[in-house]
Amino acid sequence: MSLKIYFLSIITITTMFTSPVFSTGAKPPAPLVVVAEVIEQAAQPNRAIPGTVIPLLEATIASQTGGFVLKTNFNVGDKVKKGDTLVILDSLDSVRQREIQLTVIAEAKARLVHATNNLGRDKKLRDTPATSRQRLDDRVKEEAVRRAILQQARTKLKQIDDTLARHKITAPFAGVITEKLIQQGEWLAEGQGVATLLDPDKLEIQAKIPTNIAASLKVGAVAKSFFPKQGREEPITLRTIIPRQNPVSRNQPSYWNIDHKNTIAGEEVALTIGLGANATTLLVLKDGVIRKGNKNLVYVVDGETIRMTDVQLGPSINSYFQVKKGLKAGELVVVRGNERVRPGQKVRTISLTGSSSKSRSDGVK
Repeated sequence: MSLKIYFLSIITITTMFTSPVFSTGAKPPAPLVVVAEVIEQAAQPNRAIPGTVIPLLEATIASQTGGFVLKTNFNVGDKVKKGDTLVILDSLDSVRQREIQLTVIAEAKARLVHATNNLGRDKKLRDTPATSRQRLDDRVKEEAVRRAILQQARTKLKQIDDTLARHKITAPFAGVITEKLIQQGEWLAEGQGVATLLDPDKLEIQAKIPTNIAASLKVGAVAKSFFPKQGREEPITLRTIIPRQNPVSRNQPSYWNIDHKNTIAGEEVALTIGLGANATTLLVLKDGVIRKGNKNLVYVVDGETIRMTDVQLGPSINSYFQVKKGLKAGELVVVRGNERVRPGQKVRTISLTGSSSKSRSDGVK
């Protein structure tokens, strides 16, 4: 390459980079942000609180006596009725004791009959030389003793029958077996659990409520419940609030009545509890609020630029925050794109609904 051609190439490249077409000093367009108006309307402040569906009836069924397990009549997932036999224990010893006790009762009855007959005969001879006052008293005592012995024997038989009944473990209420704790052939100790039973038709919601909110609620209060798995919403009523506060969380347990249909124990649920009566208030979308330290900040479109404003917020109302101070009705707040702008910057705006767009930068529409 000749020296002349080399210099021409350098001049050409330099001219290209200094040309206005390739200048890097062009001003970039203002960023586009989505805005929404601060609205004023009648609304009820509310608080969202997580809850859990719990069973009203769930129990571990335990044995009232010890014994060898002859048979189990259930498996996990079985539906049982009240009184259904779940476990049968070996009762041979108790059966033998019952047979012996029946013999004891028969003997006691015979002795009582004999004593009663003797007392009756001596009562007839009360005013004759054939009997004395002492003999009559002895007959009365003997008859009373025999009657007491018979009653004792019958009480012993009832105890044996009760023991026999305990060798057959039954369901105390209708429900579904959720856990099997014993198998055929095992030794079951007194008080040992055999199964866990749950009634799926008797459910309620348990939720831990901040004490300041619990103080404003009364039994029968109505709240909204949302079941995320089902996408279902329904009203619920307050059954009770336990008057005991957790010293760490400052919450109190509360229990709410629900319709058990299409609901299962352990299901998560979101409660929305209204706080006070409806009142006219300013509302700002939650997406427009930026949390920095202890401050709540929003970007407000002011003329051709945006400014940052410190706001004081109240309780949440669905997707809004109640505004106590810092904003006015009708002001436009940035709800999308507020993470990439700065105070004093010019922006282009579009309504959150998409129904209209407006530029607030250099007159560009």
